[in-house]
Amino acid sequence: MTYFETLDGLGAHLASSGVTVDNPDPGIPLTEWTDMLDRGPAWSNQPSVRKVVGFIARQLASTPLHLWERKPNNDRVRVRDGALADLLARPSRAPGMTPYRFWESLLIDGLIHDKWCARITEHFDGYELTRIPARRVKFASNWLGQITKVKITDNAGNTTEEDPAGFLIDVGYSERGANGTSPLKTLADILDEYTEAIAYRRQVWKNGARIPHVIERPKEAGKFEDGAFQRFKRSWSAFTRGGGQEGGTPVLEDGMTIKELSSFRPRDTLDLDGRRLTDIEVTSAYHIAPELVGAREGTFANIKAFKEMLYGPNLGPYYDAWQQALNLVLTPLLEPGRSVYIEANIEAKLRGSFEEQIDYLSTAVGAPIMTRNEARPRLNLSQIAGGDELVTPLNVILGGQASPQSGKAADAVIERFQLRQYRTVSSQKNAGVLDWWDRDRWDRELTADLTKDAGMDTNSARSLARLVNDQAERHLFQQFQKDGTHAHEDD
Repeated sequence: MTYFETLDGLGAHLASSGVTVDNPDPGIPLTEWTDMLDRGPAWSNQPSVRKVVGFIARQLASTPLHLWERKPNNDRVRVRDGALADLLARPSRAPGMTPYRFWESLLIDGLIHDKWCARITEHFDGYELTRIPARRVKFASNWLGQITKVKITDNAGNTTEEDPAGFLIDVGYSERGANGTSPLKTLADILDEYTEAIAYRRQVWKNGARIPHVIERPKEAGKFEDGAFQRFKRSWSAFTRGGGQEGGTPVLEDGMTIKELSSFRPRDTLDLDGRRLTDIEVTSAYHIAPELVGAREGTFANIKAFKEMLYGPNLGPYYDAWQQALNLVLTPLLEPGRSVYIEANIEAKLRGSFEEQIDYLSTAVGAPIMTRNEARPRLNLSQIAGGDELVTPLNVILGGQASPQSGKAADAVIERFQLRQYRTVSSQKNAGVLDWWDRDRWDRELTADLTKDAGMDTNSARSLARLVNDQAERHLFQQFQKDGTHAHEDD
């Protein structure tokens, strides 16, 4: 008996025997072909997988990667020039391959196959990363599970072994070998059930009655006269699509009645529930809260709470794995001897609107933070003479308050306000109110209290109110999670 490792080898053997075989992709080893038959191309055939994997990959790939250098005084300086900085700005030189698309494709490999691999190529003017599709790469390992060789199968079905030192690699846990464990293997039964459920519902809808009624004619009416039945059918056909009397009311003959049948309806097949449960199972397999991808109704008070949940415990481990893989190989290779590191700029994702940033920063430093010539370019306006000096309002003293006593008065006002706020919000949350956080109300009330009872000017009071309510929102959200008062705690 003859065995073939690749489809290309099988095709060559059959061709030599005079048999023609259409082999669209000879680069897939036969040992992996059965897995593909079982799971199918999940990215294109499984909506839940594509929804969750695409969501994670998009969030990570759209986060800028910055290069920083740590100085002896523990300061850090952004590095914008050099081989590594240039590589981060343009990792691939393939036509039409933007940094976003490159990292998205590489990360999707990791999410679906639990491994990704990119070749590091040196050119006369810098470096380049070339993605090796996960289905074309395997890692040979020793008895400790440490990678010793990178096996790459080309389009002709030929496999070459290369030194892993020339590659950027990230592989998940595997019980045997060093090729990771695809989440799709764990989800195989659930995804198969989903596929079968779709096929079943399609057959039910295809074979089920479009109008679950029948027309009954009394037995004593006798048989239809010649041509009467055909005329009756034609008259009813006029009320169907294209008949000319769509939406009208047909008239039955004497003695006829319409009787409803017990027929399947789309809601009887629990279509939406089945899809929702599959989405939840897939998000759980990827350690993502179902609320973040719309698989379940969320309880986030606003977009800020959503972002903190998303980029904190949910996507945080994915960012760590990505950054560590880059720093492990690229920094010592391209920037030897320098204390540099690559970091994803997650702050860019968590950052609020420009107005919120200005309010927070001006409140924190107690004075304006931008000059006129720094602000004007944001509106596409040219700089002006004398616009490089900070302008501080005459009614603002250092710290934004007229005297030290203003700070003590503000503390007392904030303490009373937070007590009232906590009682109100807790009462609404315990009563099951979903929209329990009214940000506009709390900003408005605290601004009024600080202006009236602490003697602060309106602008300073408004900025301080926003800062206080931001902290209160985070604290309350974490407190409700800890106390188990989420609406879905019993799901």
